[in-house]
Amino acid sequence: MTADPSTINDTNDMSKTEFHPCPICSTPVPHWARYPKSVCHNCFDKACDDQGRKLGFYNVSVGGGFKAIVVETGEENENHICYIESVKCWADEARFGGIVIQPFES
Repeated sequence: MTADPSTINDTNDMSKTEFHPCPICSTPVPHWARYPKSVCHNCFDKACDDQGRKLGFYNVSVGGGFKAIVVETGEENENHICYIESVKCWADEARFGGIVIQPFES
């Protein structure tokens, strides 16, 4: 079973949730079929640009959209590519809001 919110009565009860290993550090991550290689929260927070500058990711509005900024300067970064532990990744808006990062596949 995948982690479909409609099937979880108690959102704190993860006992019926399927997990996959984070592709960067192997920490268990709740599995969503749409994002089978999503990274864990700790790795998400390590995302940097190609110059090693920490990136922050945001939805543009409550309707979604994607925005990346360089944390130190507030400079907008229009590129979806980021790096986590030297692994090239792709950050993008998730289907129902939020941001998801997965390893880049060309």
